[in-house]
Amino acid sequence: MMSGINHYSGQLPQQEVTRMTSEIIETKTTKVWLEEGIVYFKIQPGAEVTLEDTKDYVKVKGKLTAGQKSPLLADIRGTRSITREARAYLAGEEAAALTSAAALIIGSPVSKVIGNFFLGLNKPVYPTRLFTSEEKAVEWLKEFLEK
Repeated sequence: MMSGINHYSGQLPQQEVTRMTSEIIETKTTKVWLEEGIVYFKIQPGAEVTLEDTKDYVKVKGKLTAGQKSPLLADIRGTRSITREARAYLAGEEAAALTSAAALIIGSPVSKVIGNFFLGLNKPVYPTRLFTSEEKAVEWLKEFLEK
C-alpha cells in the first residue's frame, strides 16, 4: 500500500498509457498526472520531500505508465526541502527504470539549489535539464516520447 496517497483512479489500459490525460493523483507532497505521454509532477508549495514521499511518487508514476519509461516534467518551484536520500532515490535505478528524461522546472532560489544539487551531486543516469519555462521543457521532453 502506498502511504500518503489520497486517491487513485485505477490503472490505465496499456494501449492508452502513452497519449491520454489521467486524473490528478495527490500524494502527501505532490500532484501527479499523465498528459500526452509525459508524467507531470508538481510539488506542493512548502513541501519537505522525504525518501518515503519519493517512493510513493515512483509507485504512482509506474501505475500511470503501466511500468513503461516516460518523460517527466517535475515542477519543483514549491519545494522547501528534499532529503539527500530522496534525491539519491530519484537518481537511482528504480526511478530510472521508469524515466526516459526529466525536465525540472525551477524558479525560486531554493528550487535552483535543489535542481543543481540533483544534477551535480546525484547525477541521474537519464537525461535531465533545468528549465524556467514549462513550454520549453515540454518541447524538449517530446524528443523522448516513444513514437
